Amino acid sequence: EHVLVDGDPEAASALFRVLAGIWPWGRGRVDLPADAGMIAVGPWPFLPRGSLRQALAFPEVADRHDDAALRAALGSVGIAPLAARLDEVADWSRALTPAEVQRLTFARVILLRPQWIVLGDATDALDPASADAMLRLVIDLLPQAGIVLIGRHPGSTEIFNRRLTLARAADGEVLLNEIYARRQAAKAPHPRPLSMIDRMRKGYGH
Repeated sequence: EHVLVDGDPEAASALFRVLAGIWPWGRGRVDLPADAGMIAVGPWPFLPRGSLRQALAFPEVADRHDDAALRAALGSVGIAPLAARLDEVADWSRALTPAEVQRLTFARVILLRPQWIVLGDATDALDPASADAMLRLVIDLLPQAGIVLIGRHPGSTEIFNRRLTLARAADGEVLLNEIYARRQAAKAPHPRPLSMIDRMRKGYGH
């Protein structure tokens, strides 16, 4: 299936982090596919500093795919000119535009060929036509993959089999209040720990 999960932006963001395994708060159980069969991609995916082929192949090793496969992947997502820079070393998260980063992410997905794809705002830097084109490309090349897009999608909703809209429940503020309390406690000034001299003086004073 290809499922769109939209609605409350904070809830959508939290849900993506839960599925990606990077949300430390909350209670409950989430059953996920094996790590090898799933990829979770946010709006700004991690691009390791190094050659472009390393950034494209991550988390696999750089020589996992030959040049022909890398060029084909880049061309399919509309950034074919980058193929001439495969061995160029740069901070690619800064060297590329937000739209190019997201296109590069889809090229990476095509190369990795996961069975489950979780996208969190992963098309929000693209224009509607390009956002739809990226999804249709993945659907065509990976027909057996399940796709869950969580958050904003500037394109059409007709691509998806189902659409789930998140709404904030009237009694759903408890956990958010707990998180707020923890964050405020972390920001509060803490008493300076006693140095060894202070401890000795305090001991002598008694």
